[in-house]
Amino acid sequence: MICCLFFSCFFLVVGIVLAFFLFWTRKQNEYRWETEINNHPKFAILIPARDESRVIEGILQSIHNQTRKVFMKDVFVIVEDKRDATVKICKKYGASVIVRKHLELKSKGYALQEAIEFLVEKDIYYDAYFIFDADNVLDCHFLEEMEIDYLKGYGISTGYRNLKNGQGVLPIAAGLTYTFINEWINKSNLKYQKNLMLSGTGFYIHGKYIKEWKTYPFHSLTEDVELSHYATLHQISMNYNEKAIFYDEQPTSFSQSVLQRKRWIRGYFHNYFLAMRKYRRALALNPINKGSMYANLYGIQMVISLVLGIFCFLFFLLVQFVCQTNLLALFLFFVFLILIYAILAFGTLMLLWQEREKLQFKQSFFWSVVWYHPLFLFSYVYVFLLSLFQKNVSWDKIEHHS
Repeated sequence: MICCLFFSCFFLVVGIVLAFFLFWTRKQNEYRWETEINNHPKFAILIPARDESRVIEGILQSIHNQTRKVFMKDVFVIVEDKRDATVKICKKYGASVIVRKHLELKSKGYALQEAIEFLVEKDIYYDAYFIFDADNVLDCHFLEEMEIDYLKGYGISTGYRNLKNGQGVLPIAAGLTYTFINEWINKSNLKYQKNLMLSGTGFYIHGKYIKEWKTYPFHSLTEDVELSHYATLHQISMNYNEKAIFYDEQPTSFSQSVLQRKRWIRGYFHNYFLAMRKYRRALALNPINKGSMYANLYGIQMVISLVLGIFCFLFFLLVQFVCQTNLLALFLFFVFLILIYAILAFGTLMLLWQEREKLQFKQSFFWSVVWYHPLFLFSYVYVFLLSLFQKNVSWDKIEHHS
């Protein structure tokens, strides 16, 4: 029991110290702007689409309707089989189709790699490469807003990820993860010129880097996280453009959500451990964005320390009750549990209220989401344990319906 209390205090102190350190170093950043700017940029749009005939028309139509026009032949849909019904829909809109050859390499990153290598082989280059999922739908001003970021000299820019299927409590709760990352973390980082955390889709990469790589070198379970670490380590300027809105479909069943989050967690920590040593070496050189590097290196350690400290304390109270029938300990256990739930519910309420005019969801679900979302967040503990102990965590297809 004493060990539980000791570890609780230890982890909480470590978490608080790291929080103060990250707060102190948050301003130690400068942007390195891109100088290779074309005033009339040529955009490529890459869309991995593994059997996505149900949803591909939505994104193609939204690209066709952009206020900042692109040639549909510069839209590249990446399929795995030329007999896929997706191909016929692409031809209807004049979009280009790339059929994958190496299907044994299963990840979104490998699909993007084949597309870029196909273009490089034909000596076709663009000023910026946009990456979307097949189920995305773009606001008609998306590319117009993103072109502003390109002309400003950002190496990478990501848009505002809105809800495509906000007709249920679970999809709304799942979508709030991205809203939290963008509106509270990425927007806060922008104030201090810090690098951002990309979340899957809806961003562009400056053509300079594709020309340099001649491929897409990010192949992990979470290639977006891998790219985010790369951008920080190589001091690539990043922006979050909340005016560039796109819509994304969220899981409609808890099992799908678990499958998705299990891959995220495994991929996140895989990339984190690979990047740790690189960050330490880079920080020794006193980089211009060391605040971003500190945040990526120690941010997750801070969160884990605080969570472990809280869990150890709750476990201590539970052991006190079980071993000594200490009713006060049981009372405090439930008080702290309810307090944590209330804090998460209040945070959800604030986020929903702040984004009430942006997020597309039925307002009748507002209070249901406030009460449910903390439970959804608690389930990350269960998903984390699954990702930790299950051997086979792979890039599995999530079915899209709208």
